[in-house]
Amino acid sequence: MRVLDLWLSELPPGQRILDLGCGSGSLKAQLAGRPVFGVDIDPKMLASNRSLVGVCAISNSLPFACQTFRLVICHHSMEHFADAAGAIREVKRVLAPGGRLFVSVPEGSSFADRLYRLLFCGGDHFQRFSFERVVDAVESGTGLQLAAWKELSTSFAFVEKWSFVPAPRGRLPGPLPRRMRWLGHLPVWVFESARVLLNLGTRLVDRCFGTSLSRYGWALAFSSAATPPHEEPGCLNVCMSCGSGVEQASSTRLGRFLYRCPACSALNVFFGPWTRQPAN
Repeated sequence: MRVLDLWLSELPPGQRILDLGCGSGSLKAQLAGRPVFGVDIDPKMLASNRSLVGVCAISNSLPFACQTFRLVICHHSMEHFADAAGAIREVKRVLAPGGRLFVSVPEGSSFADRLYRLLFCGGDHFQRFSFERVVDAVESGTGLQLAAWKELSTSFAFVEKWSFVPAPRGRLPGPLPRRMRWLGHLPVWVFESARVLLNLGTRLVDRCFGTSLSRYGWALAFSSAATPPHEEPGCLNVCMSCGSGVEQASSTRLGRFLYRCPACSALNVFFGPWTRQPAN
């Protein structure tokens, strides 16, 4: 989001940032070189990113003093919190006066989230957010106000073979149940073709009928400033390999219908802009 880039540019050097539910790290390009504390329940994910100060903890009981951070980021993590209200209370506690919060969540009733839950039997998505619900939960729980938001499109990047590869004997890692392991026996091209068809199909239906099948959810920025919130332009082009949104895909175009992701160099179908239905 542009407002997040602005906030980062205004953040004094050395000010600590909390990446809550970080996995292996969120927004790595934007946060590079900054003192980021990453919190996750999986120590292996934390250990995979040495640029983080990794802390293994749960979101509703953070091992930090009050008013420690000027910026908290919950990037595609709040839907995984079993106690989202408790996590939001902890965010309020650890935010310094004038602190800011960036949140990105899927829409709980979206086609992409329903497909994810179907394939992964829930996939540890404990929360089903609507736009109004996530805004109300954060504003009432932290006292911050919505400053800006942006609609996010899906890339169906979770439809990949390696999410379903059979594991050795014993419990499978992650949310995938043993009864879904048969999908790992399908060839790679099946998943690659499915991702392309899902991306093309949902966006074409949206263009023709004004639906929102390709909507993933929203990125939202909250601050203490009492200014009217504004909506930033959405981003239709999302890499099918790494999930990175590409706002300026035209700068990496290869012909009329393709572009190369600047983050991972994967080849993607290019989607031109059109008028979407309001996010809220």
